Amino acid sequence: MKKNRIKFLIIELFLLMLAVFFVWKIFDQNVTETRIAVILPESGDKRWDALIKGMKQFAAENNVHMIICNTDEIDGPEAEREFIKEQKDNDIDGFILYPAPGRETENMLKKECGNKPYLLMADSLAVKEGEAASPAIQPDYREIGRSLGEQLRTKERKIGIIADWKMSEAVQSEISGLNEALEGSGSEIYWCIYRRKEQNIVERIGAEKRADTLVVLDAGVLEELGEQAENGKYRGAELYGVGYSLRTIALLDQGNIQGLIVPDGYEIGYRSVEEMVRKIEHKFYKMQGYTTEYKVFQKDSFSMDDDLERFLYSYE
Repeated sequence: MKKNRIKFLIIELFLLMLAVFFVWKIFDQNVTETRIAVILPESGDKRWDALIKGMKQFAAENNVHMIICNTDEIDGPEAEREFIKEQKDNDIDGFILYPAPGRETENMLKKECGNKPYLLMADSLAVKEGEAASPAIQPDYREIGRSLGEQLRTKERKIGIIADWKMSEAVQSEISGLNEALEGSGSEIYWCIYRRKEQNIVERIGAEKRADTLVVLDAGVLEELGEQAENGKYRGAELYGVGYSLRTIALLDQGNIQGLIVPDGYEIGYRSVEEMVRKIEHKFYKMQGYTTEYKVFQKDSFSMDDDLERFLYSYE
């Protein structure tokens, strides 16, 4: 009788444990995914490929649902505001954004995001706003400019600069670093032009004073000019710049581009989602900004066999 009672208790305990296990599995499967909206200008552009891969990698590892907004050019805070409003209605938990150019962007973000946390990528609004600014995950743009300048110190040059949006603190930091590195080199910056919406950049360059070196701080323009280069030069000028795509590294290998800086987009993407998830899961956590890595390549010392893996690590 006593043995039967013990046996019955063991069976009851086993069934209870089994019931607890199935209840846990049901609730575990119904855990709501963290939802993060990502707003990038021209989100389908290949310059974001490595960054989005980094985001998706962290998301896959941590049960995060990423919403990459389908965007065209975001030319100011009003355009970005509309995407934020749309995603707030989509029940997201936080935003990761490339801030639109314009002095009112930071104020707009604070107002529109409201109680939803947001994190900036690849720009330096924090430079102007100090401690009150949003954290940013980005490379050191001034150092990128310096690295480009160091590549140009081999001889006296007549330099033209093609850059992205004039209002971008990132662009201004790159140009400042470039100027610092060129100081005392005998080289001269002839002109600096900034990309404008629906502008033919090739025609704009043709209207400027002839330069023997072009420093291209817009990844899309660098690839476009590199495609058109012949015998290692674009209209008689050597090309240096900042790029992200595999096509850009191929143009370096072919000699169409002489010097290339590659920011680690994968790291920016991975870390940005990681930081945002920490904030969403812990309301009182204060998000941190990070300075990410970049890689420097020069045609004279570049080897596809030796250096491609180093590039792909950044890209993938």
